[in-house]
Amino acid sequence: MANTMSPGDKVLMFETGHFATLWHKMALRLDIQPEFLGLPGYEGWRHGVQADMIEARLKEDTNHALKAVCVVHNETSTGVTSDIAAVRKAIDAAGHPALLIVDTISGLASADYRHDEWGVDVTVSGSQKA
Repeated sequence: MANTMSPGDKVLMFETGHFATLWHKMALRLDIQPEFLGLPGYEGWRHGVQADMIEARLKEDTNHALKAVCVVHNETSTGVTSDIAAVRKAIDAAGHPALLIVDTISGLASADYRHDEWGVDVTVSGSQKA
């Protein structure tokens, strides 16, 4: 798999709150085809990423159509922080080549984040938060 994203590519996202929802909308505007996993309703906004759900979905993707897994590290709207190391372990356990892309705009300076140690491929952040 090439380590690039192009219009029409499929990605797996996990809904954890407002910023995950905005990331989903941005992907649609960029002609990326997101599949949005999550817990039902606003209950999902009270929990971080469920790595077991990501692993199960990636195991189903035997032709590797999903090019990336996109998750939010820390949701500003709820304060929920996701276990990014567990997401990497889920991708690896599924034997899937998807990139791990993490939005840590509000988490980088306020919560533990280890890009290299956790095997993150792309980190998106900014200096305006935390």
